[in-house]
Amino acid sequence: MGLSYRGESPKIYIKEDNMSKAEVTFLDELLNLDKSLSLSLSLSASKTAPLGNYRPHMKALEYSCHGVFWICGSIVGLWFANTLQREAFFFNLILALFLDILFVGILKAAFHRRRPSNNEADDMFMTFSIDKMSCPSGHTSRAVLLTLLLVASSPGWGLLHLVLFTWCTCTCASRVLLGRHYVGDVCIGVVLGYFEYQLMNVLWAGPETADCYIENLHSSQTSTTHTQTRLTLRPLFVFLFT
Repeated sequence: MGLSYRGESPKIYIKEDNMSKAEVTFLDELLNLDKSLSLSLSLSASKTAPLGNYRPHMKALEYSCHGVFWICGSIVGLWFANTLQREAFFFNLILALFLDILFVGILKAAFHRRRPSNNEADDMFMTFSIDKMSCPSGHTSRAVLLTLLLVASSPGWGLLHLVLFTWCTCTCASRVLLGRHYVGDVCIGVVLGYFEYQLMNVLWAGPETADCYIENLHSSQTSTTHTQTRLTLRPLFVFLFT
């Protein structure tokens, strides 16, 4: 029995090793294909690239989908909202944008894939340390998420829907053309954006619920401000009246 056991074990290990090697080889081939395809499509990665003249247009698309602009714009919209419906819309939009940042950050840290070698990182606007990672494309997931949310929130606006889908498609394509991301990063970004949209369908807060959250947030901020003011003025009162 001992000899039989020793004789069979190496065969099992060899099979497992062969399977793992095959999986690694397939993954390497897939990544190499992704890299070569992406490098061949990065036609606006520099001013001297074949489509370098269109680089400013690609950068404009990049700015148009930057998270900072959308979050700030949504906060301004929430501030000036004059109906519960508009207030709820901007509240949910802000929630969706922060969820996107959270998911993209987690996945980038998990995949830890560097950006393409021909990416010009010096002209990337307002980036953080996690933005050195490439997968998934945050601009892509945000573009897909925003497009689906805005389309769902504006039924009957066919022309607006066409503009949104065109903007989304061009933004996704520009990530590869600029050399910012690999094709695989963009594909994963599309899937992530759709997943976030479906998640927001579950988490979407109605007008009354959103108003309740906003009122609670406002009350907590007011209480915190009063506490900080009281703690700041207490030494002054002690000095004056003791």
